[in-house]
Order: sequence, then C-alpha cells, then structure tokens
Amino acid sequence: MRNGKYQVRAQGHGSESMPMAVTIEDDKIKNIEIDSSGETKGVADEVFNRLPKQIIDNQPLNVDAVSGATISSHGVVDGIAQAITEAGGDADEWKKRNKPAAAKAQDEEITVDVAVVGAGGPMNAAEPDWQKNFKALPGEKDTLKELVATPIDQIDPEYQDDFKKLQKQIKEYVDSGADYLFDSTLLHEIQTYLGGKRTDLKGNEIHGKYALVHELVTNALNSVKWLADLGVKFDNSDVTEPVGGLWRRGHKPVEPMGYAYIHILGDWVRDHGVDPYLETRAEKLIIEDGKVRGVIATRADGSKLTVHAKAVILTAGGFGANTKMVQKYNTYWQKIDDDIATTNSPSITGDGINLGLEAGAELFGMGFIQLMPVADPKTGELFTGVVTPPANYIMVNKEGKRFVNEFAERDVLAKAVIANGGLIYQIADDKIKETAYNTTQESLDAQVKAGTLFRDDTLEGLAKQIDMDPEVLVDTIKKYNSYVDAGKDPEFHKNVLGLKCKVAPFYATPRKPAIHHTMGGLVIDTKAHVLNKNGKIIDGLYSAGENAGGIHAGNRLGGNSLADIFTFGRIAANTAHEDMSAETDATSGASQG
Repeated sequence: MRNGKYQVRAQGHGSESMPMAVTIEDDKIKNIEIDSSGETKGVADEVFNRLPKQIIDNQPLNVDAVSGATISSHGVVDGIAQAITEAGGDADEWKKRNKPAAAKAQDEEITVDVAVVGAGGPMNAAEPDWQKNFKALPGEKDTLKELVATPIDQIDPEYQDDFKKLQKQIKEYVDSGADYLFDSTLLHEIQTYLGGKRTDLKGNEIHGKYALVHELVTNALNSVKWLADLGVKFDNSDVTEPVGGLWRRGHKPVEPMGYAYIHILGDWVRDHGVDPYLETRAEKLIIEDGKVRGVIATRADGSKLTVHAKAVILTAGGFGANTKMVQKYNTYWQKIDDDIATTNSPSITGDGINLGLEAGAELFGMGFIQLMPVADPKTGELFTGVVTPPANYIMVNKEGKRFVNEFAERDVLAKAVIANGGLIYQIADDKIKETAYNTTQESLDAQVKAGTLFRDDTLEGLAKQIDMDPEVLVDTIKKYNSYVDAGKDPEFHKNVLGLKCKVAPFYATPRKPAIHHTMGGLVIDTKAHVLNKNGKIIDGLYSAGENAGGIHAGNRLGGNSLADIFTFGRIAANTAHEDMSAETDATSGASQG
C-alpha cells in the first residue's frame, strides 16, 4: 500500500459523518485519529477507545462491534476500510483476517456485599402540578370520557376500587371546564393495566399484577426526583410521550439518548469506589443450601471471575436480541421471522432470566413479546429518521393512505403495519420535525444523502421518491389536516391530534416492526424478591426491570420501561440492604444469646 495519511469520513450514529485520519506505513496501519465531536457523548465513547487500539495492535478489520454502539463501530471500520482502499490495499482481505485473540488473564475471585448482573427517552411519571402548566390537546378530554365510560364488569376486581376513584377524578376535571393537561397516579395505573391486558393465541388472558403496577405508578415520580437529585437535568419546558404511551407524562432529560442516566449514575458508582466489570458474562449462580451467594462469570479473554456475594440482583434485561428464545416462548404473534431486527443491544439475550431459572424461579408472561412498530427497516434502531410524539405521527402505507389510529398501543400499531405489508412511512413537515426526539438536522441531512430518509419541498415530490401516487398522499394529508382543525378524526378516531402537516420541506421515514421488549420474566414481589414456583422468596436473589415480569403483562406502554427500571431497581437495592442488615442482626443476636 502507498504510505500516507488518509483523510476519510465514516458514518456515525448522531453525526453526519466522523472525520478520520488513518496513517499507513509499510503496509500497516500506524495511527487512527477520529474526530467524534459530532457524536452523542457517552453513547459510543468505548468504540473510539477500543477499536482503533485493537486494529493497530493486531492489524485486522475483523473486530467485534462494541455492544450498544453498532453503528459507530461499523462506521470506524468502514472509514479505515476506505483508507486502505485509497492506499491501494484490499479492504476485504483485512476484514477476513482472524480476529485478535486476547491473552487470557488470571482467573479472579472476589467477595462483595451485592453483585448486580446487568446494567441500564422519556420516563413516565404522573406529576399533576407540573402537567397543569400545559394546555390540553384536542382529543384528550374525549379520551378520558371514553375511559371512564368503560363498564365496571370489564375491569378486573382488584382494580375496580381504583377505577371508581379515577372516574370521580375525571368527572371533577371535566365538569370544571379546565383546559389543562390532566393526570394522576390512578390514571397512570389504569392505563398501564388496560394497556397491558391481552389474550394470546391460545386464549390465555393476562394483565398486570395489581400490587406491582400500583407500586410502580406511586413511586415513579420519586424515581424522577431521585435522578434529579443525583444530577440528571430534565427538560421541564415540555411534557412528552413516546409511541404507544397513551398519555403525555414523559419526563425527558436534556441530554439525549439516555446519556444523562449513563454518565450521572456511572460517575456516581465510580465515585463511590465501584469499578464495573464490562464485557463479562454471568453464566452461573453460586447457590449454597438453597441460598444465592454469588455468581460465576466469564470475561472476554476467557478467564473466570467468581463473585461471592450476600445478594445478587438480576437486571440483565429481557431476551429481545435472542430470536430463537423469542420464537420458543412466543404465544402472541402468528410468526416471528428468523431475520427480524431488534431495537435491543446484542447482549440482551435472556441471560438474567436463565440464571433465575437455575435458582428455581417462577416465570410470568413469557409468551408476550412487544414489537416496536416504527423501527428502522434495516437496523431496528429507534432514533433514525423523524421520530416524534404520537400526537404528531402521520403513518401511511405504501399506497400513501392512513391505516390506523396512530395514538394506539404498540401491539395494535405493529399488527396494523404487518397487515399493510410490513413497511410503512411516517410523514412529517418542517414543524413536526422540530418535535422529533434525539436527532439533529445534521443527522437528518446525512440520512437523506444516504437514501434512508426522504425529503422534498412538495408532498407530490415526496410521493414520487417513495413510489406513491402523489394524488393519494396529498389527499391523505389534506384530510388529516382538516381533522386537526376539527379536533376529531372520523376515519381512524385518533385520540389526540397535534400539529398539521403543511410547512415544507416534507419528510418520509420508512419504518418496520422490530422486536423491542419482552414482557415476561422472573416473578417478583413488591420488594423485588425473586419468587419460586411455590410463591416463596429465593433467599439472596432479586430482580428488576425487563428481567422481571408481572407489571406490563401483554403490552408495555411507551415510557413505562424507564419508570420500571429506576423504581424497581432502587427497590431491589433497598430490599437487599434491609435483608442483609436483618441477617446480620439475627446472627449477632444468636451469638450473644
């Protein structure tokens, strides 16, 4: 290859492209400089720390993508491949070289109090005093009226008392003539319950366990305040909602894509003397006399890590990136394709659930799999394209026609998308674009250039780009705009109507369903203890988040996942501490007696 310093650009996650300088000498890569200033800080930092070093030290392009940062990982590799090609080399040959073999480190054995297996958009929490600052959107009052008109015999007995209290709250709000955004923990509870009440293909009905749902909604706001106290800055100027959230109660951090949670909590953990073991897979629990007392794990270099602990908290997520496991348990969808994409990190493969089974844990709701109806058709990602709150969604099929109430739950939307051929488009104008989550104009411009997002100064031109009949798309948007003006959608009865679509330029974001969330998991109680098949506590074992089941039942509301993670994650930690203290007191008392 020709020696030199090659200036290339690689596609990143949040930026249009990442400028890279690759120095080649004597047929080897000597240096890699990456300008990652346009990338979302924190999301792909590990990519820029790890991959260049691996490539320089070992000289292959056959390196593993960093978990959770696939796009940035591929961007770095593709940029270096471009430099190799410009230097006259064979990039394909570099990609076929053997992966670097890590030198195996010494096996390690440590003792800790608590071992946490696993790690962690808008976060749902009813905060009426804050939400009163926002004007009600057209359709929200009608949605409340329809909800309270639900016959009481359609509400499961354990929820009926709370439903009656909610009916009274909503009646008082409607009768007052107020025009602000109403909310309450009871509304959050009933929407979570009804939003998750489903029947599978075998006729089995499921709904969230009252005690767990009630625990979630009554503690979610405390979780928001706890995060704020730690330093997470929330954007209080806007109350938002992700797709399938059913209500505007989302608390959105100022920093995008979850980085606020990552760096605030990560810094806190490290400041308190904890150094997480990354790229380390927990494979077996240590069980002594029926009590969970640690975990055995394997590190990326093949060495063994043995962790002795008084408590183990399983927070390793669900199994959305394990298609075979999804297919094994699924009882809700007619078919899960072998090549279906997922929004999940590649590491979300059900390890925590399998560890729980090893200890004799009971499972709940494993057959219910949530598909994200509006994922990237190629990568399964959430935040490519123009992704907005549901009030501003306009979803059209390949003919350019609307086909569903865009405000519906995720499974309803996914089924409708599948029925319309599996690929649909979200239409937005320049004003709707401004309400999009976690994106930049630079990123959107790059996607347009790459042909993964479509933009045009007219709806007719946009329709032609995506092979639609222009007259059909124009008529669809004209009707939709009239529904926004009227505050009512007579076609698909969209619950809440936000902005009209009329300001150029116009965007079309291709979307396709992907595996997003697995509702089932380990059975827990309200203290996050893992329970066995007899409903008894498994000593020393706790679980929270997607690793556990029982809250979301058949379908999770958008925005409830983070509320679940931070609420039950804190409960699990507090319970483990309480249990260890009680055990110590009991032991001390016994020794003194």
